[in-house]
Amino acid sequence: MGPSLAAGWPIIGLLPASSELAAEVAVQPGARFAPDRVRAVTFALVLVTALASLESTVVSTAMPTIIGELRGLAVYSWVFSAYLLSATVTMPIYGRLADLYGRRRILLIAISLFVVGAGACAAAQTMTHLIAARVLQGLGAGGLMPVALIVSGDLFSLRERARIQGLFSGIWGVASLAGPMLGAALTVTFGWRSIFSINLPLGVLAFVLVATKMIESRATRPDPLDVGGALLLAGGITALLQSVLQKAGGAALSSGLRLALIAGGLILLALFARQQGRRAHPLIPPNLFRHARTVSPYLSGALLGTTIFGVDTFVPLFVQGARGGTAMAAGAVVTPVVLMWAVSAALAARSVVAFGFRRTAQFGSVLILLGCTGLIACAVLHARVGTITATCALIGAGLGPSSMSQVLAIQHAAEEHQRGVATSLVPFFRAVGGALGVGALGGLLAAGLSHRLGPAAEAAGALLAHSRSAAPVSPEALQGLGAALEASLLPVFVVLLVLAALNVGVASSFPRHADPDSPRV
Repeated sequence: MGPSLAAGWPIIGLLPASSELAAEVAVQPGARFAPDRVRAVTFALVLVTALASLESTVVSTAMPTIIGELRGLAVYSWVFSAYLLSATVTMPIYGRLADLYGRRRILLIAISLFVVGAGACAAAQTMTHLIAARVLQGLGAGGLMPVALIVSGDLFSLRERARIQGLFSGIWGVASLAGPMLGAALTVTFGWRSIFSINLPLGVLAFVLVATKMIESRATRPDPLDVGGALLLAGGITALLQSVLQKAGGAALSSGLRLALIAGGLILLALFARQQGRRAHPLIPPNLFRHARTVSPYLSGALLGTTIFGVDTFVPLFVQGARGGTAMAAGAVVTPVVLMWAVSAALAARSVVAFGFRRTAQFGSVLILLGCTGLIACAVLHARVGTITATCALIGAGLGPSSMSQVLAIQHAAEEHQRGVATSLVPFFRAVGGALGVGALGGLLAAGLSHRLGPAAEAAGALLAHSRSAAPVSPEALQGLGAALEASLLPVFVVLLVLAALNVGVASSFPRHADPDSPRV
């Protein structure tokens, strides 16, 4: 947690003075938040963002220790999956609740659930207890980042909002790099429970800041919450996400169960879409999907999610499995993705103001396209790991402009009374698109390995763990498995390239521009 907050302090210091921000927010009467508390609210949002971002990475390095104490190796993957599922399905629900009942109240609920869940995780005595606590923690995490983005849209004009969201991206980047190391250090020094208990004082501080400084003048609307729609959406998305999980109770999902989950999820989502069109007060307003200015950022977000998850999943596998690199090399090769994402997001903040949403999104999507083209070239030409790393850095440089444009374009296109749910759908589509996309690409990889290796495809796992295998794998077998893995990964990279090309076209439908000094109230 420390590195992320330390990274945030200098940037907060670069923000305009309180009086300047107050003047900007107070241009229009009836602003949602008190202008004289903008800096305190901004720091609260930074703290909330740090909580959400670190929790997504800090747990991984502590898992071997947790398994050693709590046992439950067969279900350990649910420690991650339960958190991901509960956080993802609640994002649009939090967005709608923020529109109906106010940003402050809903953010306080999200922080409370997150902190209580973290405390329950720290007190877990069994793996089942830990998984249940992670569900609770995820229910809170689903509202942290979306509501923080929503509030930034309320507080600032486009010019200042771009800078603030560049700060948020920087925090995510630092957390992604520092999270695993911080988790390892806490586990070794204080025990694995400390990776959860460290959230308690920080969460309480965030709660106090939001409760005392985020004074909201327009907190409620008379519209009822569409509970039925929320249940249909949550059920459909949960089924689809479970269908792409690689493990369930320690065993791979059967084809029949996977198809049943996909069919059930699609049916529930179809019922949800039909119901929303008939509701007077829908959970997700259908008009958000009737105009290119809102549809294109959502579609781009889903495509971007597939790129992010795909590069993070398959490039390390390519380096370690097909190129014979170490686990450290496999992890290091994607580090520039995160680093360049954070840097390019900060630069994109100025680009959006100067050149507009569309040009910024197009520039980012072209960089991603070039990076995906480079991945294929690396696979075909047997490039060195350094070249693969540089290619990943190019993809990361495109993620900043692309992601920044999506959020800012949606916030300017959506009406004020729909801005909460409209903003929350950006990270929602990115997470769902990434999870489903990687699941489909994983199926493509598995099909390629089965075609090339037949029944021996199951032995491909030894390629990554042969140094710890009870039955050592011969160099000849490793070479054959590496060649099969490389050939099977090539179609995966081709699909990523096709999706990147599609994203260039989608970016061309983004809104062109907006007044950078127009206030959002």
